[in-house]
Amino acid sequence: MQPEQGISRELGLGEVISKTFEVYRRDFAKYFVLFAIVGVIVQVVTTLARQAFVLPTLPLNPTPQQFSSWFSAWLVAFFLLIGVIFVVSIVFSTIAEGSAIKLASEQITKGEANFGTSIRFAVSKLLSIWALNIIVGIIVFLGFIALIVPGIILAIMFSLALPVLLIENKGVTESMGRSRVLVGQRWLKTFATFLVLGIIVIIASVIIGAISGLFGIVSPVVNGILSAFYQPLFPILLAVYYYSNLARISQPP
Repeated sequence: MQPEQGISRELGLGEVISKTFEVYRRDFAKYFVLFAIVGVIVQVVTTLARQAFVLPTLPLNPTPQQFSSWFSAWLVAFFLLIGVIFVVSIVFSTIAEGSAIKLASEQITKGEANFGTSIRFAVSKLLSIWALNIIVGIIVFLGFIALIVPGIILAIMFSLALPVLLIENKGVTESMGRSRVLVGQRWLKTFATFLVLGIIVIIASVIIGAISGLFGIVSPVVNGILSAFYQPLFPILLAVYYYSNLARISQPP
């Protein structure tokens, strides 16, 4: 069996990050094409939406009637703009993330991954992924409202719910419960793992943002393409960390 096929033991923090980049490197072209296409689609639609739904400008010294008319027109344009961008982003970004997790899972367990099959699988799970993200998002948001620490704990607790849903084919609530088991007794390690990758992604995002800004009017499209270099890292990490923790809880005491 080749080294990349399967994770037979729990990986340390550094090993998780290293394995993430190893899996990414082995199927770099697939990940890059996937996220580049999604990035371009989202950026193009965003640009077109901004041109189609232009926010009206408030006249100088407006009368109450002018203000009322402006505000009504502004609200309509604003919600149409946000609605179009949100729908396109949530559909294509979710497909990209789900496909990347499936690709990484296949690469880890089988040593090879099918691009088309992974995308079709993610599309078939779209509603389940949305349901999971909404429920987890609400719970974590309420935790942050109560106190920041509970929000962080809840985010860590359900951090592996998505790979569980996709890899183990469980329901939404089952995936959340399974995630809690997988990260049990590894709260600090889980936080540190996502923090390290988060720092890497932020640095990459800043660099790519600076480069994209040099391209003027086409900078959004350039940014969408170049962002594909780092966007696959998080879903790949989710798959790697899932298998690392699965190996840990599967080992006999």
